[in-house]
Amino acid sequence: MAWNPPRVGSKERQKMPRHAFLVPSQRKYPYKVKRGGRWVVSERGLMAAYRRAIMQGNTSVRNSAARKLNTIRKRQGKKPVGRK
Repeated sequence: MAWNPPRVGSKERQKMPRHAFLVPSQRKYPYKVKRGGRWVVSERGLMAAYRRAIMQGNTSVRNSAARKLNTIRKRQGKKPVGRK
């Protein structure tokens, strides 16, 4: 399954809660999806935000995404992302 968030400026994106974004004030870097009526963290969404932040040189978002992603990956026994 691919990460496919609502387009920037779309009504769907505007309806998403602020806590679904890594930069909620600007509604940038969405990383949560609605499943069963609840907003849950998407590993694919975090990985997409992490990669996009690297490409755009946004270190604060990169670090935030990496922390959240590594928390999930640690529980799953997967290798962490980012530099050590």
